Amino acid sequence: MRKMDSNRIIISLLSIILLVIQGTQTSPAYQQAENYSEGDKYLPGFLTLGQKYSIALGSTVILPCKINETEKSSDIVLAWIRNRAVMVAGPTKVTTNTRVRLMPSTGYTSGYNLEIKDVRLTDAGEYICQMGGEEVPKEVIHTLEVLIPPKIDYVSHNRLDVQKGSPVRIECRAIGNPKPKIIWTRKNNMMPNGEANITGNVLELQHATRHTAGHYRCIADNRVGQTDAREINVIVMYPPEIEVERSLIHTGVGYEAQLICIVHAEPQPHVIWYKDTTQLGTTEQHSQQNRGNKYSLIIRNVTYSDFGNYSCQASNSLGRERGYLQLSGLPTVCYFDSPTISHYKDQYNVSWTVTSYSAIREYRLFYRKQSALNTLDFHDVPIYNQVVPHILTHHERGINDQWENVVIPEITYDYGVSRYNFASLHHLPQSTRHTKSFLIKNLQPATHYEVRVQARNDHGWNKLSAIFHFTTRSDDYENAIHPDVLDGAGLIHSSVLNGATPLSSSLIFAVTITACAIISSYFSRST
Repeated sequence: MRKMDSNRIIISLLSIILLVIQGTQTSPAYQQAENYSEGDKYLPGFLTLGQKYSIALGSTVILPCKINETEKSSDIVLAWIRNRAVMVAGPTKVTTNTRVRLMPSTGYTSGYNLEIKDVRLTDAGEYICQMGGEEVPKEVIHTLEVLIPPKIDYVSHNRLDVQKGSPVRIECRAIGNPKPKIIWTRKNNMMPNGEANITGNVLELQHATRHTAGHYRCIADNRVGQTDAREINVIVMYPPEIEVERSLIHTGVGYEAQLICIVHAEPQPHVIWYKDTTQLGTTEQHSQQNRGNKYSLIIRNVTYSDFGNYSCQASNSLGRERGYLQLSGLPTVCYFDSPTISHYKDQYNVSWTVTSYSAIREYRLFYRKQSALNTLDFHDVPIYNQVVPHILTHHERGINDQWENVVIPEITYDYGVSRYNFASLHHLPQSTRHTKSFLIKNLQPATHYEVRVQARNDHGWNKLSAIFHFTTRSDDYENAIHPDVLDGAGLIHSSVLNGATPLSSSLIFAVTITACAIISSYFSRST
């Protein structure tokens, strides 16, 4: 109370001093009196309203204080007060704070503004611009709020190791004004729930898996200055989990094969390769590679003895796991690439493609009319590395449901010489992609059919293809050319393949002479 009285006494004394100095000088306010109403000449007041200023730490703020011009403006003394202490009275600075200065206002209004540089946290509070010289002082109150950038002051972990299936709980707290918001993200990945981020001081994850592991970042943000961030490395400990890149690998003699297992484990696993029950080491024939989670067994120059069953076994301190693979010389499953609508009403040229690293010896084609009863009546029966189709008998299914079976040998004649034998003699490389087509005749017009096919190479029959559906037309195209069976570089009719057309003696003689000439030429160059 005494301090407030002393402030009023100081303001009153300064008012008297100003009046003495001014003496009988004409007041500028009096000269501009015509700008105000008669009543305003004797009623000085504030033109500034009290406000709240939110200023970032380290910034500069100007607190305004303006009054209107009256005849008594010269009798008024303004002062800035904070925490009941006078900072500035009239033109005189009382405070010793070097960051504070008075800024006189300009223009047609009088008064002054208070500037505070390099705002600090201790500058927050109320600032009063008081009008002295009256019995009841008038005042304007400004509130200064200091905004503080976020700063993380607590992180529960730098690294957290948890067992698979256990809950994960990590926490991050920050200070600042306004209170910072904590946002969780994961480095180079989405959050486990599929979201880009999660908000909250605490991040809880139930039933940790290997997909939970990662570098989690807690980011503090209150839109003041720069954000603050910390990183927590969550490591989930779990036994090996194996994904086989391809469980069936097709290859051929003389080629290189690569068997791949993708192994996930923490701690780092130890991986061993087996063929059947025999552990494989690194030899000139076999080598092993490891890049990240990818473990490879590379077999160079595959031989017949390399075909068979393989496994990769991964183990660590928490357990072990095995992945199983098969290295096969069989052809892949055939797929059809012919159109689903025939060009003709009574025949259809069906074509397919298969991959085989050795020569295809023959194909087996099955076709029948499609009906509602044609379901679950075709079974693959493996016998001695072959897939033999089991076709239901007439008594098991109606005669209309029976599959027609056509055997198509993969032999073509170029100038009377078997092209397969020609390639074998000269050791020519063969393409692994094989295409074939066959003309199915004696079909019914406007009828739906289904067809399957399988191929045999030196290692046996592959699995039957998926069922392919085609439809014959009700009428033939005009002037259509009937396609024959395509086979590699030449055309051969299906009747030839089925033995319906016997070879002439002249053709046999030409084949024999040409073959002898080629063999003789080959041995001549060899010597």
